[in-house]
Amino acid sequence: MNRPHTLRLSDAQDALRRSHLAALRGVTLIELLVVIAIIGALVGLLLPAVEMARESARRSSCANHLHQQAVAVKLHEEAHKIYPTGGWGAEWIGDPDRGFGPKQPGGWIYNVLPYIEQGSLREIGKGQSEVPKKAALVKLLETPLEVFNCPSRRLDRLYVYAGPPSLENVIPPERVAKSDYVINKQVSSLKSEIIVSEIQLRRGLSKTVLVGEKSVAQAKYQDGGSPGDGLAMYAGDCDDIGRDVSGQPTPDSSGGSGYGSAHPSGCNVAAADGAVRFVSYDEELQP
Repeated sequence: MNRPHTLRLSDAQDALRRSHLAALRGVTLIELLVVIAIIGALVGLLLPAVEMARESARRSSCANHLHQQAVAVKLHEEAHKIYPTGGWGAEWIGDPDRGFGPKQPGGWIYNVLPYIEQGSLREIGKGQSEVPKKAALVKLLETPLEVFNCPSRRLDRLYVYAGPPSLENVIPPERVAKSDYVINKQVSSLKSEIIVSEIQLRRGLSKTVLVGEKSVAQAKYQDGGSPGDGLAMYAGDCDDIGRDVSGQPTPDSSGGSGYGSAHPSGCNVAAADGAVRFVSYDEELQP
């Protein structure tokens, strides 16, 4: 004879517990999905703000680079009573045995090296005969410096050389150090026989653009295909290191052959007194 099934208290408690856990699992899953959705929305809102903060930091670093360059040019002027000469031409790079005046084939960047704590770099090849000096100067071309690169554009590393296959005093390597900054041609003349001193600045130190960011086509950062960006930064007499100050700066997304930058709304320039200011893309630059 079969006994009737009796529901024990423990069975009821187990069933209730399973039901409660199932309910908890359902609520937890829903809550988790809600939390994920909220986090996604917050990330979407915060990313632009984070990128703006990063760009602000990069722009500030860029401005600091220009200030250091302006101070170095000023120290050069104080030491030699002239601004750095422009050099002999794009077919030359700096020569450690030719001083700091019109006999120096290298441009302003080469000449200010001692004033940015890079004097040993400017001494590379010093006192050597022609052949070993040419070999030694390759090391110079392959030495990038952070102070001459804008962090919003590219890092201080080597980039494709896109100039003449053979220069007057060196055989350039495939990749060289490049500058994202140029000097005002009217201050550091690309004609080495023209020497400019501080007292010749007509507009005054605070109103004279000394150095600034140069325009480089965004798609050509790596290959040297943008005008004035194919040579090493230690060369002389080329648009890679010196440009006229005129017109409006242009964003890298538009390309250009004057002043400009990778920053969203303008470019940095430093005056002859060392002060750095930000020039918007709709503002006219004055030399």
